[in-house]
Amino acid sequence: MELMDQGTRHLAVAVGAAMQGTALTRILALKTSPGWIVGHDDVQEWRYEGVREQEGILYLYGPYVSGILLSEILTAQLARALPFLARLARALSLLSEQGKGWYSLQADTILFTEEGVLFLPPAIHRDIRDMRTFETNRDTYECLNHPDMKGEAQASFGIAAILYRVIVGHFPFTGPTSEEIHEQARKLAVTPLAGQVPGLSAEVSDLILAGLGRGRRGPVTLGEWAQKLEEWQSIEVFRPLSAEENTRSLDEARAREIVATKSFRRRMFWEKNWKLVAVVAAGVIMLGAVIASIVSHALAPRITHGFTPRQVVESFYSSMNTLDQTMMQACVIGKAGQGEINETTTLYVTSRVTQGYEGRSTIVSAAEWDKAGRPALTSPRTLFGVTGLTLTQEQDAPGPVFLVKYDMWNPAGVPDTGKAPSMDAAPVSEGHHVVDRVSLKIDRGDWLIERIDQVSSDALPAP
Repeated sequence: MELMDQGTRHLAVAVGAAMQGTALTRILALKTSPGWIVGHDDVQEWRYEGVREQEGILYLYGPYVSGILLSEILTAQLARALPFLARLARALSLLSEQGKGWYSLQADTILFTEEGVLFLPPAIHRDIRDMRTFETNRDTYECLNHPDMKGEAQASFGIAAILYRVIVGHFPFTGPTSEEIHEQARKLAVTPLAGQVPGLSAEVSDLILAGLGRGRRGPVTLGEWAQKLEEWQSIEVFRPLSAEENTRSLDEARAREIVATKSFRRRMFWEKNWKLVAVVAAGVIMLGAVIASIVSHALAPRITHGFTPRQVVESFYSSMNTLDQTMMQACVIGKAGQGEINETTTLYVTSRVTQGYEGRSTIVSAAEWDKAGRPALTSPRTLFGVTGLTLTQEQDAPGPVFLVKYDMWNPAGVPDTGKAPSMDAAPVSEGHHVVDRVSLKIDRGDWLIERIDQVSSDALPAP
C-alpha cells in the first residue's frame, strides 16, 4: 500500500496489529535487511526505512515503487501471466548469479515494477510469515514451495505451481494444514495438465510436471523456464478439440485423479496407522520383538555396506517381496521410504502371526506369483511386493538420482477412516504401475536413499 510520511510517498507493508516485546524487537533488528530490485542485467538493493503505526496496525515502509503483485498474477489468464512469469524466472536466475542466494517464493512479497522485479526483504518477511495464520500463508506461500527442495529446484517448483494454478484454476497441492500440503507435494501423483485442460500443449503440460518433480526427465532450470515462457507468448498453446475428444480427455483425467487420491490416502494411512494395525494383527509382544530386531540391527554395521547406489535402490524395492523390512531400513536415511517400510513391517507381523496359527502365510510374494505365471489367488491369499522393476540413472555421483519404474501390488480395501481394518474381511489385491525418482547420498561411507518422490501411479487391471 501507499503511505505518506512528511509529504513523501512510501511503499508500506502491514506487519500486523501493533506489537511489543520480542516480536517487535526482532522486526526492528531486521529492518535494514536487504531486498532487491532486479532489472534486465543489474540488481539494486531495496530496504525498509522505518516503522509506523496507523490505526492500530504496524507498517514497515521504504522507497515508493508501484507495480503488480505476484499474488494478482495467480488468478490471471495464461496469456497475461506468461510475460510476468518469464520476468520472474530471469530475475531469480540473475539473483543467484550475483550471489544473492535462493529464497522461497511468497506471492505477496514479489512486485513487478516498471524497472524490474522487486523482492521485498526475505529475512523480514520470513519472520512476518511465521506470525501469520496458516490460512493467510496457504495460497501465497505454502502452495508455492516444496518442503524438501532447495536452490534452483525450489524456484522451478514455485514457477511450475504458479503455472498450474493459472491454467487449471487451483494449486496442484493444497489442503487444510501445512502438513497435508507438504505430504501431497512429496507423494501425490499429479494428473498431466493436458488431460485436465483438454487441448493444452503436451510440451506445456510435461514441463510443468517436471518442475513439480513428477516428470520423466530431470529438473527444469530457470534458463529453460525463461526461454519456454517467452516462446509460449508467441504461439498457440491450446488446440481445438471435438466435443467427444474433450469429454474423453476429462473423463480420463478424473479417473487418474481418483486413482492418485486413493493411492495417496493408502500411503498416508499406513504411515499414520501402521502401529495400530500391527497391534491388532499381532499384539504388543510381537510388535515389540520386531522393533527390538530393527534396533539391534541399527546398532550393527549396515548390511548394505559396500553396495553401489544401484544395488541400494534395487535392494530397497526387491526387499518388499520378502517382507524384509530390516534390509529396507538399511537402505534409507531420515524419513525416506517410511510409508513403504511401515506397510512392509505390518504385513510381516501379520504374516508371522497367521503362519503361527494356520501353518502358512496368506501374503503371497508378488515376485514369486509373477515367476509362477500369475496364477489366480483365492481368498484369503493376497499379493504384496514389486514386479517389473527397472532403474534408469538420471544423475551420477556425488548425488546419484534414479528413475525407478515398477508394478506395486498391495492388499486392497485399506480404509481411510483412521480405524484399523477388520481382520475378518476377505483381502483383495490391487496393483499400480508406479514411477519414482530416488535420490541418494553418502552417510558414514555408505550410499543411502535420502528421498523418494513419486512421479506417477496408474491403476493396473485386477490380478
